[in-house]
Amino acid sequence: MKFRNCLFYSLLAVLFVSFTACEKENEMEKLTAEIPVAIKRDFNAKYPLATVTSFHAYSDSINEIEFVNDLQNKATVWYDKNVWKFTYTKVDDLKQLPVKVQDSFRNSPYANASVQDIYKAERRGIKQPLYTLHFKYAIKKTPNVEHYVFISEDGLFIKTLNWRPNDPSWFVRLPQDHFNYIARKYSGAEIRGYVNNGGYNEYFILHEGKVKFVTFRGEVESDRGFWYETRYELGRDAVVPENVIAYLHKTHPEFTYTHVYYIESPDGNSYHLQDKNHDQELGYIIGEGI
Repeated sequence: MKFRNCLFYSLLAVLFVSFTACEKENEMEKLTAEIPVAIKRDFNAKYPLATVTSFHAYSDSINEIEFVNDLQNKATVWYDKNVWKFTYTKVDDLKQLPVKVQDSFRNSPYANASVQDIYKAERRGIKQPLYTLHFKYAIKKTPNVEHYVFISEDGLFIKTLNWRPNDPSWFVRLPQDHFNYIARKYSGAEIRGYVNNGGYNEYFILHEGKVKFVTFRGEVESDRGFWYETRYELGRDAVVPENVIAYLHKTHPEFTYTHVYYIESPDGNSYHLQDKNHDQELGYIIGEGI
């Protein structure tokens, strides 16, 4: 009798599992049936082991697919008129990052930070994925300051923000005029990433061996204030023009700087001289034509 009961309940369990599996399979078929054929073909080629969890077709021709990838990380991909634009993945563990990215972070000043969130951004027109690591860390005497660190897939440490950038999912379409301008002004540059920083479109580029930050206000070149500025750090052996140094000594005779940045802008170029040993990292921007 016990054997029959055991067999009965075992059969019920098998039937329940089979029914549940069939139900999930039917739901998945209904879900994926809504995805346009061209998008589905490209998506399956990019993510053959993915499990789709939702699909949305928006009125502005943007199609959004949420899925779980082969590493069980949640991700979202966006297509514009059947063309892949952007994939954003929440990475669950630091160990899932490429070795070069892990090494870059371990060799940074934040090696002992407790990382809270990790994201991977892949965009059309940008060859390498960009990784963002979010954590809280002290700055000078201030504890628990927000940090967002950006690192390229090849381990290039790009930038640290101490505030939260705008949600990348708001910026699926990056203006082609931005790419065209960068290619023309910075010949041979490689775009390493993008972030919307306080409403400004900021691109991280590698140009002539330097990481530069190219910022745009407008979306098309005819927009007023289209290109806002390009900023980058000069080496410790950088020679600052005598007129800039003379003006600094005249206006702030006791100030000494540890870092030098160059700023290109439509209104003229300038130097940003900064003392990073100061509690507030004090600095002054002086036009090169002063």
